[in-house]
Amino acid sequence: MNKVAIVIAIFFLTFSLGIKGQTTTGTPDANYSILKNKLKRSEDDLNDEKKNTSVKYWLSRAEMFMDIYEVYRGMIMVGTDKANVMILLGGSPAEQKTWQEEGSNFEEYKYEHVTVVFKDTKVETLTEVDPLHETPLEEALVALDKAKETDIENKKEKNIKEDYDRLKKLFERQGIEQFFVENYKDSFKSFSNIYLINEKPVMEGIVDTTMLYYSGLAASKAGLVDESINYYELARKYNYPEPDLYVFLKQKYWETGDTATGVQVLEDGFKKFPENQPILIELINYYLIADRSQDALEYLKLAQEDDPENISFIFAEATLYDKMGDTDKALETYKKCILLDPQFFNAYYNIGVMYYNKAVEMYKAADEIKDADEYEVAKQEAEEVLHKSVPYMEQAHEIDKSECSTMETLKTLYYRMQLNDKYEEMKAEIESSDCSAE
Repeated sequence: MNKVAIVIAIFFLTFSLGIKGQTTTGTPDANYSILKNKLKRSEDDLNDEKKNTSVKYWLSRAEMFMDIYEVYRGMIMVGTDKANVMILLGGSPAEQKTWQEEGSNFEEYKYEHVTVVFKDTKVETLTEVDPLHETPLEEALVALDKAKETDIENKKEKNIKEDYDRLKKLFERQGIEQFFVENYKDSFKSFSNIYLINEKPVMEGIVDTTMLYYSGLAASKAGLVDESINYYELARKYNYPEPDLYVFLKQKYWETGDTATGVQVLEDGFKKFPENQPILIELINYYLIADRSQDALEYLKLAQEDDPENISFIFAEATLYDKMGDTDKALETYKKCILLDPQFFNAYYNIGVMYYNKAVEMYKAADEIKDADEYEVAKQEAEEVLHKSVPYMEQAHEIDKSECSTMETLKTLYYRMQLNDKYEEMKAEIESSDCSAE
């Protein structure tokens, strides 16, 4: 289970323990029948001017819709034991099937109004077959808003606030369930409704940063970039203590093409969480891409303080020294990679390339020398450097026999150094490989 799933699961368990119960009593099937009749009466009264201007009517309607949402969910939750479910639903199901998956036993029980899937005898999912209403929580919110609107003298404000609190918890559960089945668009709507409720004056400025964060996350997964940015920014405004927020928000800004704001978000995240590796890595990658080697190097040093043997960090540091022209420091750092992992292809290859490129520059410089003796000395020095490239390129080729650039470089090296047998061997190897088609 990934980090996000684990965190959501924890919230789900916390929520399940703390939720206010239904206003109906009895078995789920009995409550279903009661609520079906209650819903019909409420719908009949919807156009009754005497009823629909009453706070009591709207409060009752809101609570009814919340009860409808909980008619089965109020008693059957993820983790409920199969034996308890069978008691609640009146025994054996009308249909049943079993299967195994990833070492667990699954069972699907189909009852008249619900289908329950068990994983190792515990509830995994619950699906209503013929729900009394498709969107009961959304209707409850409409009804509560009408209750507040009609409560001109604020006589029922306490009741209204309590029902908003209950509704928030139900939206939280609904959003989590939708998230787990990858219905991210509806999950976003459920989570964001919690924010909309908290914004109401009766809620007295409550801020739920966790739900702001998960609203942004669900919107992101639903492809709603602007909405994701909006809710991530709200979570950031209220200092939600999750470093990943800054990485996710940066990614959303970059999707819109706003690189500058994305980098500002990362830098803000770094100030708040200076030891967080994902933020550091994002900053390092950005500065590498932006050709700001010194900035990238500084962040790399910070990253290595907590993870000194991370070979990716050490290799990135070596390439930066190489790019900055500090070949001695680059060579020293590439060799650190080899000490950590003697089969680390990239370090051998880059050392070989570094010596090769340096030799090429020395040959060019030698060609500008007019004095014959000085030219021979400069040429000899260039050849010595070129020879240093060979063992590293050969080791890189030994590690990865199929890498084309290594073979082509070795062929060139053998030709320039007049190593004819090795040249012919490498030429034949290239011709018999996939590299010949490139």
